[in-house]
Amino acid sequence: MKKSVKRNLAILGTVGIMMGSMVLPVSAFAAESEMNTQVSYTDSQQNFLNKIVPDAQKLQREHGILTSVTIAQAILESGWGNSGLTQQANNLFGMKGSYEGQSVTMNTKEFYDNNWTTIDAAFRAYPSYYESLEDHALLFVNGPSWGGNNYANLVGEEDYRQAAEIIEDGGYATAPDYAQELISTVETYGLAKYDQVYDKITDKTNIYAYGEIRGGATGTVWSAPETLKGATKKASLNQYKGKDLRLMNRVKVSNGSTWYEASINGQNIGWMNEKNLNLIYKTSMEQEVNLIRGVENSNGRIYAFPVIDTSTFKGTLAGLDEVHVDSQAVVNDKIWYRVNDGTQRLGWVEAPMLK
Repeated sequence: MKKSVKRNLAILGTVGIMMGSMVLPVSAFAAESEMNTQVSYTDSQQNFLNKIVPDAQKLQREHGILTSVTIAQAILESGWGNSGLTQQANNLFGMKGSYEGQSVTMNTKEFYDNNWTTIDAAFRAYPSYYESLEDHALLFVNGPSWGGNNYANLVGEEDYRQAAEIIEDGGYATAPDYAQELISTVETYGLAKYDQVYDKITDKTNIYAYGEIRGGATGTVWSAPETLKGATKKASLNQYKGKDLRLMNRVKVSNGSTWYEASINGQNIGWMNEKNLNLIYKTSMEQEVNLIRGVENSNGRIYAFPVIDTSTFKGTLAGLDEVHVDSQAVVNDKIWYRVNDGTQRLGWVEAPMLK
């Protein structure tokens, strides 16, 4: 049996409970039907969803908290982002206390002994919505600050109705029937469709290319493209800045993004988003030529591609007096020649190795 009264949590408050009047009557749709229901939003509502859905989905992939429930809570507690607390402090969920030393004091209504009571409370002030969403997710993942975790079963729960019950039974809000308000909000506004947070590969191509981390790029190297199920973080992009990356596979994902699988000196390092890379070599950069050149340095190293990469080292120019050049490429302002000995293709050498 549900509790009719909830205890107030020391680090939580329920702001904007009066926004429950915005929720239309509950519709008992099955999850599949609800996901396919066409819902009309006002411009303001659509702008709010556009702003928080990508971050909520990112956090669902990382922490396992359903996007639909996160958004429903944000709608109820911030009035679609219009509450004073959200406007002043980017606080979507009425989280009390301070965030990195920042807070604001505001009035809030809370439910005690079957009565609403107005109190003054300090609420966390966030630099953006993302930090508010992340703080909210981590509350459920780690439990309240005083220890224990009433929300452990919420992580990984795939049914928004069960998730709503877990949140209420865990003591999250002082409002009675909070779970039903969440369920009603999810179904009224068609939010369950946002729980589909994983994409699929729509195209995969083996490629011969090299790249480097784009200047100013920030982000992560992943075990698979970020939005695929099972993808995990492997390293920061910063770890590979200034290095030549061999790009072996390119995939296109159903969300429209493009990803490259990279290695350094034969060691696979993971997948990177195209937006974080500059391509320094691809086969289309090669220019066909027909030259004969003498060997300047018999120790000149030959590579499979016009980039210094120990994993593609093929040998040296030792024993050759001259070579035929059939292609050239400019990589990072250096000229490379693809050479053959008149009978077979040898590979690529830096131009100064020839004369």
